Amino acid sequence: MSERDAGSSNKRQGNPGDDKRRAEAAKSFLASVLCVLGIVVALGAVIYIIVSGSTFSIVSAGAIGIGLGVIGFFLGANRLGTVTIVVSIAALFFGLAASQGLIPGLDGQDRILPAQEPGAKSPDSS
Repeated sequence: MSERDAGSSNKRQGNPGDDKRRAEAAKSFLASVLCVLGIVVALGAVIYIIVSGSTFSIVSAGAIGIGLGVIGFFLGANRLGTVTIVVSIAALFFGLAASQGLIPGLDGQDRILPAQEPGAKSPDSS
């Protein structure tokens, strides 16, 4: 007598509780992945600022990190979502401080003046 005849099959006969647990696990996994991605984006922007000295991408990277942290928080990763939001805000403040010239070794983006002021006469020309 084969398995087919005996009535046992390879199909899973799960109860509704299994589907709920599986959906909850998938939701939790997605929340964790989004939070980790937000932390990576925020820390990547900080590393980019330190290496290149350019602060142009920090606002968008910080906003993306905060957004991913909020989504992860609402999907169920409460602690990791909170950490993601805090790290992203810290990265945003670091970028702001670097753009103003408050971080030693990084020139402020709005403080760089040209060698000769436009429209000024040079001392050589009379």
